[in-house]
Amino acid sequence: MSRFLLHSSSIADYRGVLASPAAILVNHTSIEAVGTPQEVGQPADVQITQFNGIVTPSFVNVHAHLDLSGVGPKPARTSFVDWVAEVVAPIRQDASGVAAAVTRGLELTRLGGSAIVGDIAGSIASSACTQDIELVTTFLECIESYKTKEEMKLVFDALPTNCAISPHAPYTCSIETYKAAFESGRCIATHLCETLEELAYAETRTGEIAALEKRFGVWNEGKKPWGGHPLEIVLQLADGAPCIGAHLNYIEDHHIPLLGQANMTVAFCPRASAYFGHRNHRWQEMIEAGVRVALGTDSLLCLDTPNRISVLDEMRLLFERDTADPVTLMKMATVHGANALGISPSLVTLDCGKTAGLLGFSGCDTLESMLASSTLPEWVYA
Repeated sequence: MSRFLLHSSSIADYRGVLASPAAILVNHTSIEAVGTPQEVGQPADVQITQFNGIVTPSFVNVHAHLDLSGVGPKPARTSFVDWVAEVVAPIRQDASGVAAAVTRGLELTRLGGSAIVGDIAGSIASSACTQDIELVTTFLECIESYKTKEEMKLVFDALPTNCAISPHAPYTCSIETYKAAFESGRCIATHLCETLEELAYAETRTGEIAALEKRFGVWNEGKKPWGGHPLEIVLQLADGAPCIGAHLNYIEDHHIPLLGQANMTVAFCPRASAYFGHRNHRWQEMIEAGVRVALGTDSLLCLDTPNRISVLDEMRLLFERDTADPVTLMKMATVHGANALGISPSLVTLDCGKTAGLLGFSGCDTLESMLASSTLPEWVYA
């Protein structure tokens, strides 16, 4: 239907419930009018669709690894580096399955209610699968510790103009690589403060990650450690430029005001953090300090929902475990992620204008009931 009137029990976005009962007049890919049924009225020759439940905008998955979607969830390992070596590395070495894995990841993300995705592509082949999809921001993951900034700038300049960059992490990329990434002017995302092993490696080049390099035969005696806390160094290199820091499981008290003054969006993946045994993430303190925190899922490997990839499940975990405020969760799942990806946040609001799609939750009429239920989202308009 190119133009129709949707009546529902209620509607809600990042501001909370906007109307109950509610009406949305949709015209092609845009919202033409929104409010109560009385406020919207009934234009002539417009079909009414009735939905018994709450309607929200599409969610935004700010951090996903779609190319790791082909094999389904996998059990965690005691050691993060063992997980990388034994689970991720074999997948990345099998180039033949990349396209099918990304296609499956996109399908599962859509089933989970997200039309907008930040995809961390582990290869050129993976990035080619998504970089021309309008609502997918494709970050080509980069691992490089030995090239100069000038050499890396040439590498980044050769990428398609719509390709974003993800220096993988402080333990796989040099400061020079990060400098070149930030100077590229592209959207930047990086894994940051994800594990204690990362902190040890960045500061002194010791610990399990150093042992893994030796195990893989890529240890280089001439490589220098960063010599400091990676978050502090990355924020200094960014120099106010917008970027996404994924995870931030391990930060110190003085880092929270630093983040509040920076232009970094924290991509928090609650189920991935729980999967790896990380506890007491400081996301609520970050928000109180003015940090923009958005929700991601990381990869299907570490999820407990083989039939979908959904930030809704991240919201429900935080709602139950951390007694999180539903309106705050809606901000994290919509406008914060869109802003971080350089996509207009208006696409995931219920304001008049273009929309990324509308989700319905049958039998729910409040955000609290939506988050407390196990009801899966359905696309009432896409």
